[in-house]
Amino acid sequence: MDILEKAIEVAYKAHISSLYKVLSQSLLSANGDLNEISAAEIRFKKGLDFAADVRAKAKVVAGL
Repeated sequence: MDILEKAIEVAYKAHISSLYKVLSQSLLSANGDLNEISAAEIRFKKGLDFAADVRAKAKVVAGL
């Protein structure tokens, strides 16, 4: 794995970690409200999809 690929993977993992923290805080703040929990889960899934898309595009642009 070259330096560019490593950098992309590190950035991807950092993004996932940030999404996880936001989900965790959102679930805590929801205080059992099922609508808020569902909304937080949807945002998390969208964030995961977005992060994967960015990672894939970055790899293509970098020629990996």
